[in-house]
Amino acid sequence: MTTYLVGLASPDAPAQHGLQNLAQWLRGDEEVGDHAEVDLVAASPADGEMGAAFEGVQVVLDNGFQLANLILAVALWRRAAPHRPNVVIERNGIRVIVDTDDPEKVAQIAEALGDAS
Repeated sequence: MTTYLVGLASPDAPAQHGLQNLAQWLRGDEEVGDHAEVDLVAASPADGEMGAAFEGVQVVLDNGFQLANLILAVALWRRAAPHRPNVVIERNGIRVIVDTDDPEKVAQIAEALGDAS
């Protein structure tokens, strides 16, 4: 199993709804939903806050799953989103930004994250 943290590049109030929407999109994706556990990760609350915000979406992939399918699902979500927010995917300290749905760039992003073993 491989774990990734997926977040939005600008964590603000509308982004919280975006994270929920992204998690729902990934769960419903035919490739990702069948081969991954997708959960929202709560952010640590600041002093005096209740802690309702989310830090990101944790995606735990099966060992045989193609990482490019996760990145493609994120790129398709961006295309469908009203504001096309940039998405950050992190693994083992390596952070990449998904800001495109270009297949060549998706492959480069997958390669960069794949090197984060």
